[in-house]
Amino acid sequence: MQVRNILNTGLLSFNDVPLYFYFCAFIVKVISVLGFTVTNEIIISVIKIVDSAALPLLAIPLFKMISRKDCNIPFFAGLAILLFAVLSHTPFLMLGDLQKNAFAIPMVFLFILFIEEYLINPCKRKLTAVLISLVFTGLTHFGVFVFCLVFLIILLFIVHRKKAILPSVITIFAGFGMIALFDSDRAFRLITFWNVIFERPALLQGPLPIPLLLNMIGSYFLAIVGIFQFRKFKDKTDKITAYMALSFIVLIFIFAFPLYDLQYFQRFSVLLFIPQSLLILYLIRMNPTSAVPFSILLVVLTTLSIFISFSEEKRPCIDDQAFQDLQNIKKYIVEDKENTIIIAPHGIEFWTAWTLNVKVGNDRSMEKLGLEKYKNIIFLQQKSEESQGPSGRRSLRKPGPGAGGPPPMGSPMGPPKGRPVPENFDLIYSSSYFNAYQKLN
Repeated sequence: MQVRNILNTGLLSFNDVPLYFYFCAFIVKVISVLGFTVTNEIIISVIKIVDSAALPLLAIPLFKMISRKDCNIPFFAGLAILLFAVLSHTPFLMLGDLQKNAFAIPMVFLFILFIEEYLINPCKRKLTAVLISLVFTGLTHFGVFVFCLVFLIILLFIVHRKKAILPSVITIFAGFGMIALFDSDRAFRLITFWNVIFERPALLQGPLPIPLLLNMIGSYFLAIVGIFQFRKFKDKTDKITAYMALSFIVLIFIFAFPLYDLQYFQRFSVLLFIPQSLLILYLIRMNPTSAVPFSILLVVLTTLSIFISFSEEKRPCIDDQAFQDLQNIKKYIVEDKENTIIIAPHGIEFWTAWTLNVKVGNDRSMEKLGLEKYKNIIFLQQKSEESQGPSGRRSLRKPGPGAGGPPPMGSPMGPPKGRPVPENFDLIYSSSYFNAYQKLN
């Protein structure tokens, strides 16, 4: 949707950091120059290809770190780290679901590589490389950018102690300023995160999903092993390796903390494979005898991840039938789309904008959308999973001939999920997949 809008107007549909979208739009533009007609299918295909090809590129900077001349990383251990970083459960999770994350991850590894090179040989050229890679990460994904900022600040304090205070403050405000240029809401979150990050602690919201729980436990176990290894071998290794190892230990403790708000805990968990793989790399540098047990562990985890990822069915936030059904709402959109907005649940709002080519807003932030500017306001609810068939799949029943007309009599299948319908909204459409309500004038 963002890519399509760039191709049509040169601008994004929503405020966001823009690099990923403009890169995909550039690829589509090149295809059009070659004589192909730009269609929605072409745009989706380009995004899928970029999504699949981008993340494995992390292997290039990671290989550079593994193959550093003065390191003691055996070939089999380096290969195990590479395979884990590219083929573990989280990278598979990102494909198809977290496109911007996947696009930003190679930049994170590049950023860390440049930091290591700068620590080894401080010079303006290497510092420039660090800053450019950090900026490119920030222009790609806000959450991954925050991850890099946290790592950088931790490293600054480990290396420079009290002298790191001023550079850290400058780093935070520079990051805030850059994000604010593209998305003021995200920038504001960067400096007010403390108000919401512990709002609904993940550990107190009921049993954690098994993958999240195992990721947290495994992360803390690795960090504790790292502490013992660090204390034992820090005097026998170079300072750079010691600095980096300690930084990743602290980073794991911060990002695996289970009392963060559930939403933040889930997002942070997605990034834990980065410090996990890199901490193992630096622990092997510190103690080459640990290469064999770490390699065996990584191979087992990678094999299990591949098996799980290929055996479990990925469930989209909207299936083909629901996507087709969504198009039935077109008749309720007046020609003046500038004065129309659809409020939809998170995840569905993007598909709504893509399908209906209209402005959309997230139902969780209705109060901030300035709805008084719009004459035609539609509130969309997605039906809950109770209306789905076996294995969580939605019923394949398509809307009947009268689906586009008045709402059918009787209760629709499965209660709606998400925010309750606001006052002064009237039901205008109902199916097995959606309820649509229009604000009364």
